[in-house]
Amino acid sequence: MKHILTTAVIALLLAACAQNKPAKNSLYYWGDFNKQQYQTLNNALTPQEQIANMEKYFLDAQSNYAKAAPGTHAHLGMLYAKVGNLAGAKTQFEMEKQAFPESATYMNFLLKNVVGEK
Repeated sequence: MKHILTTAVIALLLAACAQNKPAKNSLYYWGDFNKQQYQTLNNALTPQEQIANMEKYFLDAQSNYAKAAPGTHAHLGMLYAKVGNLAGAKTQFEMEKQAFPESATYMNFLLKNVVGEK
């Protein structure tokens, strides 16, 4: 009985330690990007507020020495396009394409159809 109790206490302590261990570092910085996407889809904030939040996201990623997550530059580019800042949109689409070459086809599509690039 003493052996079972000792094993249970050790298992409990190990479980408690495992919960306090920091989460495994992610390859990308996600921050509150998911929340920002949700707000965009639900028109919870104005485009200008969303742009300000995304610009803060990139500053946070930089201050955490982390890579911006896939889709974040494209998201900001779409927000810029929404408010008529086509130069900003183009820059963000190009940055997305550079950071994630697998997105080149879609970014080229956006450059052509959103920015009007030939």
